[in-house]
Amino acid sequence: MGVPSRERNGIPGWSTRYGELTKMKTIAYIEDDPDMIDLVSIILQKHGYHVDGFTESRDILQQLRDIEPDLILLDLMMPHVDGLEVYEEIKSIEGLEDVPVIIISAMKRAVEEIEREGKIQAEAFLVKPFTIGELLETVNRIVGESET
Repeated sequence: MGVPSRERNGIPGWSTRYGELTKMKTIAYIEDDPDMIDLVSIILQKHGYHVDGFTESRDILQQLRDIEPDLILLDLMMPHVDGLEVYEEIKSIEGLEDVPVIIISAMKRAVEEIEREGKIQAEAFLVKPFTIGELLETVNRIVGESET
């Protein structure tokens, strides 16, 4: 499932800043809840990011390669896909291995255990429910300030 970006100047994923056409930073959000994808996408798009949302999908890794994201938001707990396995697959694919990942989960203890044991080397962790401020601060810290 892809969430359409807000078009600026009629070109999806591009924006005008200081009179120049520039590419917006692309964020891929992998989440089993379409409503959560919509909410996070709206927030990030209003702050100058292009967001592609994906529910569980067999061809998600190919789709990620195709969009070349600057950041991946990854839900850890999905009913049909293990978020840790998805993370490991992302990090094993040429072209995606250096893309920063923010792990998102409603299970605070699971996040704490992953951090403590160093099971994965994500750039950040967010525990649901998180605030808009927490989301924006974390995303901006990892991929740089957005344009708005």
